[in-house]
Amino acid sequence: MKESRQKKNSRQNLSWLQRSILAAAAALAAAILTLWAPLRRLENSFADALFIRPKAVDNRIKIIGIDEASQQEMGPFSGWTRQQAADLLNAFDPEYAPAVIAFDINYIGELDAQGDSALAEAASRYDNVVMASYANYTTRLERLEDGTLRMNPLYVEEIELPYEALRRVSVQGFTDTVPDSDNYIRRSLLWADAGGERQYNFAWTIYQSYQESQGLQPVFPRTDARGLFGFDYTAAPGMYELYSYADVVEGRCDMRVFRDSIVLVGAYASGMMDQYMAPIARSTVMNGVEVQANQVNALLDGRTFTDLPVWIGVLAAAAVAGIYTWLVLNSGFGINLAGGVFLELATALSARLLYRNGLYWRCLAVELSVALIFFVRLAFGYLTERFRKRKILQMFRTYMAPQVVDELSRSGRYQIELGGRDCEIAVLFVDIRGFTSMSEGLPPDKVVGILNRYLGKVTEAIFRNEGTLDKFIGDAVMAVYNAPLDVENYMEKAVRTGIDIIESVESLNGELERDFGRRIACGVGVHCGQAVVGNIGCDFRMDYTAIGDTVNVSERLESLAKAGQVLISEQIYEHVKDRFQAEYIGELALKGRQDKVKAFALKWQTSRKADV
Repeated sequence: MKESRQKKNSRQNLSWLQRSILAAAAALAAAILTLWAPLRRLENSFADALFIRPKAVDNRIKIIGIDEASQQEMGPFSGWTRQQAADLLNAFDPEYAPAVIAFDINYIGELDAQGDSALAEAASRYDNVVMASYANYTTRLERLEDGTLRMNPLYVEEIELPYEALRRVSVQGFTDTVPDSDNYIRRSLLWADAGGERQYNFAWTIYQSYQESQGLQPVFPRTDARGLFGFDYTAAPGMYELYSYADVVEGRCDMRVFRDSIVLVGAYASGMMDQYMAPIARSTVMNGVEVQANQVNALLDGRTFTDLPVWIGVLAAAAVAGIYTWLVLNSGFGINLAGGVFLELATALSARLLYRNGLYWRCLAVELSVALIFFVRLAFGYLTERFRKRKILQMFRTYMAPQVVDELSRSGRYQIELGGRDCEIAVLFVDIRGFTSMSEGLPPDKVVGILNRYLGKVTEAIFRNEGTLDKFIGDAVMAVYNAPLDVENYMEKAVRTGIDIIESVESLNGELERDFGRRIACGVGVHCGQAVVGNIGCDFRMDYTAIGDTVNVSERLESLAKAGQVLISEQIYEHVKDRFQAEYIGELALKGRQDKVKAFALKWQTSRKADV
């Protein structure tokens, strides 16, 4: 209840004017985001995922592919003349002739008289042959009907047509693709005016020829002022009915399958360099003839689109961002989340509905704006709460062990109260041998300097092995493992800490001798067992520590350890004997304890050299 009031008060801290300004700023930012050019590439990918779905292919569309097998049988395509195309046309059974035969191959310019004549003669037997032409695009400054000027990157300067004899007995359409900024093919130019004459693209010419052959009226897709329109893909590569060119020419196919169909002939081998990136197959490339098949399929089904006017997208993004910002500034987390999810889904569903009705809405700016507003609000609330908790934690650090404060900060579950819990831990003690005699004759500041460097090395070793620094006791240090958090292989890590401490002190001695004229050595004791771990003290002064016989044994082992020696108890040894070598030194009598303790001295090879 108190937390709820705090959140409500934080919202009331913003005046109506401030909330209005923030909502207006969010609306403006969303509008600018809609117009941001670098977003276009990401937006295309998002729209592909939202709009494009595989569909059942139109079985009227067939592809005859110039594949690897055909080139192995008939020779490389680069060596073909027009005779091979004539052979394909002659292979069709007139009784089962296709409704349209379209060659996605450029037969521009005369090649050889015999082959050229053969193809023109074969095509003249049909009234439904569509041949590819080639449009040369350039960028040109144009004046529109309203008098304004614009740069047109799709201005067609010239259209290269098939050679004259073939041109007279066929219809033509240009096959050029119009890639988006990410090089994916989603749009096509419906017409091009060149030399005072309008010509339509390859797919439209095929579609128009088919409709007329069936006595149907072709329906023009909606385009922009340049004649550009988009088409919805039907199928990924390999999904259209495919026949090998050589099989058709050699009569190895049942020619009845082509009756009244739309036959597209084109490259179907990677070496022919007629492959494009299609949004329905992002992991591979699509042959150009398949792109044309998808475009014809879309025209047949009326699945074409044109872009929604930019100003509508800008207004939509601004309106949604402004409304949602106002919502999050005046409501709690639950309503913010529900409202955000609703707007995200509503935007996606609206975009799909518009797409099905021929309008392509670039809605990613709206989706991103809603998500950003939600997460900014969430982050602001999180940072505000974090700042509040940080102030509390700073206060805690004045009377609590840093490890406990860090645990509280990370988990938020630890109870700061007197008392403790029984748990299995390992305890390590380390102490300098002969510290009193070593420090005699040294000024206090040098003693402190030696002690600080030594304690720094010990602390690094403890933290490196995931231990908890319990306390400093003069030149002695106590560390606990497996508390307050569970630590995997905690006994092994406690032993490793002892080795690291001895090696660190050895490496430190060169530095100490150079700066202070002294060397130090220390002993380490490690034991494990049950202990009570928690906050010990009183209500106004607590200390996080461990108490019990386990702590006492570890301390006594450390007091018996020689300089540079790590003594471990039998309990520790049984857990780590497969990882560390140790020498049994006998049963030791520990001060203040009746039972003796079996002790082992670790043996290891130094892993680092002392500093010189």
